[in-house]
Amino acid sequence: MTTLERRSRVLGAFAELLSYPAADPAPAARRCRELVLRRGAAEGLGRFLARAERAGPHELEEAYSSTFDLQPSCAPYVGHHLCGDGPQRGLFLARLAEVYRQDGFTAEGGELPDHLAVVLRYLAATPTGEARQALLEDGVVPALDKMLAALEDPDAVYQPVLAALREEVA
Repeated sequence: MTTLERRSRVLGAFAELLSYPAADPAPAARRCRELVLRRGAAEGLGRFLARAERAGPHELEEAYSSTFDLQPSCAPYVGHHLCGDGPQRGLFLARLAEVYRQDGFTAEGGELPDHLAVVLRYLAATPTGEARQALLEDGVVPALDKMLAALEDPDAVYQPVLAALREEVA
């Protein structure tokens, strides 16, 4: 497997982990842990996997909602962290939708184009390019830094996933 293929698969697995957990996230966590290149990322994903394997049917849904939906400082929207929720975010969303269109990417699932899982799916589907690199470096990385800073509880269920992703995209 080439480095680009591995990177695409890693980002795709992280996109699955950072989507609302409609299904058991343990298989995606296992896949992601096997693909990551950095030891710290693998350890963090191992912690998440252990929690996912012993969680009840709705526990991860509750953890996801309490982490991302009920804490605006950790909202899973890249544009929110870069622009706030004012008119600048609207411009960011429009530009992001245009970039997706130009690259032939269609966001599925009804989420806004700046939802972290959608952005990761785009990055996984578009392994090269100037827009891709700018979105990763100037969008995803600062958003992850803000989200991680907002998670004051080091035992938060999704903290190791965000930290592993941050380490992998460094």
